[in-house]
Amino acid sequence: MSEAQNTKRMRPIGDLPPEEGMSCPSCGASIPDGMLYCEACGEEIHFVSDFEPEVDDSILAAMSGVADEIAAGSDGNTGSIYEPEEEEAYIDLHIRFPKRYLRYAGVGVLAAAIVITAVIAIPRVLKLTVFERGTKASENAVEQTVPEQDPGQAEPEPTQIRPVDYLEAEEPKAPEFDNGSGRYEAGVMISITNAAAGNAIRYYYTTDGTKADENATRYVGPILLDEEGEYRVRAVAVNRDGRMSEETVAVYQIEPAVPPAPVVLEESGEYTQSTMIVVVMQEGCTVTYTTDGSEPEADSTAYTGPIVMPVGNSVFKFRSFDSAGVGSETVERSYHLAFARLVSEEQATASVIRVLLDKRVLIDETGKVLGADGRNVYHVDSVIEIEGAGEYYRIIEQYVGPDQTVVDTGLLYAVNTNDGSVHRLGYDSSGKYTLFTLSGR
Repeated sequence: MSEAQNTKRMRPIGDLPPEEGMSCPSCGASIPDGMLYCEACGEEIHFVSDFEPEVDDSILAAMSGVADEIAAGSDGNTGSIYEPEEEEAYIDLHIRFPKRYLRYAGVGVLAAAIVITAVIAIPRVLKLTVFERGTKASENAVEQTVPEQDPGQAEPEPTQIRPVDYLEAEEPKAPEFDNGSGRYEAGVMISITNAAAGNAIRYYYTTDGTKADENATRYVGPILLDEEGEYRVRAVAVNRDGRMSEETVAVYQIEPAVPPAPVVLEESGEYTQSTMIVVVMQEGCTVTYTTDGSEPEADSTAYTGPIVMPVGNSVFKFRSFDSAGVGSETVERSYHLAFARLVSEEQATASVIRVLLDKRVLIDETGKVLGADGRNVYHVDSVIEIEGAGEYYRIIEQYVGPDQTVVDTGLLYAVNTNDGSVHRLGYDSSGKYTLFTLSGR
């Protein structure tokens, strides 16, 4: 800055005593010490201490540098903070202040400039601090530097700021059951396997199909469903913030408790000697059975003790019933009891003739018939099984006339292969074999 410009700087005016070696600014005459006017021209003089341009320039240069930084930080332009447009705005006073006043003023202006610079520059250098959802509660915040915005891109939405320990902002996970939907006998216990510890997450449930929310039953332990019927269980999780999870729904069908099936000691199979059928039942239950192939009911034949296994083929069905009339599964056994044949075919036919002699149907052991010229002959036709009775020889009766013609009489006899008992053999209405007691012709 030129000396001419220095003479035009605006300076405050003060009444100070003249200093030694001063001259009148109007006429140039020397002014003695202590004089407040020029003796030559009478001009009243206001004096200041000697002006030092280098001090003034240094202060102004510092202020101009600070102003340049402020201007560059705010709009990118540089320049002096003191650039008047009109030179006429300056007052041409050729008056100087004491050096200490200028220094004090410069320091004050410089301090003010530094404060202004800090206020303008701080937002430029600070980084935006945001609080990320779900960060660990031990962290105070997560710092993120705002990326430079591409002028061609749309203005991004402002980042939402929230506390880092705001964990409840996340929607809680839906409850999970250890026992899923299905049919259960006598009841089921249901637990929420992903239940969180503490009070951060709470669980609520219903068992009647109504919506689960904070007005429902709070889950504090396993849920017992032990009464017969259908249950629709609905459950939700709620966090401290009141946010609710998706609903978990499961359907349970509780069946009545079924008594255990009876235990039949004799397994199905072939038997060659007399056997007793023994059944073991649970205490408090009764056992019924059938032998005709039908399913046992509560009012079927009651088992009261060991049953003699019938000779031949037989089928038994057993079932337990509790005090409420609920029946167990059915246990079925099939038996075939065939004693060792203690009676031969010849012994069987002889037994028939002997019985007929006793009944006076025959006259002698040759089979002669009373009142006829011929005789009867007997022979084994086959071995048959009679249900519930055992194994028998099937014996047919034939008449042999005087001319040796043979004719079937239509009478049949049955002789037990084990004990030799003799019976008349016939058929029932269903066509099955049946035994009749001999009572003569």
